[in-house]
Amino acid sequence: MTEPDIVPSKLNTNINYKIILGIICAVIVFHIYVNYFSTADDSETIISIFSFLNPLAVSIASFIVAIKYIDAGVYRKASISLGFAYLMIFLGEITYLIYDLFLDIDPYPSIADVFFFLQYPLTLVYVILNIRFFSSFSNKYKAWVIILPSIILISYSINALNEYGEAGFDFYYGLIFVSSAGVLLAFSILGATIFRDGLLGKAWMILVIGILTITIGDIWYYYLELIGEYDLSDPVNLFWYSGAWIIIYALYKHKKII
Repeated sequence: MTEPDIVPSKLNTNINYKIILGIICAVIVFHIYVNYFSTADDSETIISIFSFLNPLAVSIASFIVAIKYIDAGVYRKASISLGFAYLMIFLGEITYLIYDLFLDIDPYPSIADVFFFLQYPLTLVYVILNIRFFSSFSNKYKAWVIILPSIILISYSINALNEYGEAGFDFYYGLIFVSSAGVLLAFSILGATIFRDGLLGKAWMILVIGILTITIGDIWYYYLELIGEYDLSDPVNLFWYSGAWIIIYALYKHKKII
């Protein structure tokens, strides 16, 4: 039997913004603790553990929601795509650690990058499925998803060429990830704008804001790597941690109202 392609047109649910504020505060406290009140070895271990546990938690929560939406074809497919997206991040983090800690091999470039890249098309599928089901792409929307990634790409290219001096492997390799993150960022902002109007309910808007937060962190990270200034204590981690738990909270709200 074919499953109906139905998703509730509006989710009437209240978002507890105190929980979101609590997530942000907890992430800041965690960041301060591991970087200023723990030893260097302990700090690296704790951050590494959180780096792969957070996307794994998002992946599990997404698959749980997909199971609950078994009769809602579009959203079930979207949730599965989101689950696999964060599963890819988990696998990328695990692979990165294996290269770095156990094999003592530079994880750049490596198979870990394949997993990290796959998060972008899979997350993009989630966002686009929801936008297309509940809204149409007007010309202003099409212009937005072209202009913003172009600005990010041009800005990165100028800085990268100034840093590298030529368009070599590192330049093009970084360009692949930055362009992917830029496209996802544009669609995430678009989704947050559409969902804000209440068509899909606040839970969808909060979830996309979580994706948006993580993607901003990704773009920030690529710029830091470009100038060789990223390390485990960098504040960019705050975006990844808080974004993951905001998504989990939004998925929890989805599950509660099904």
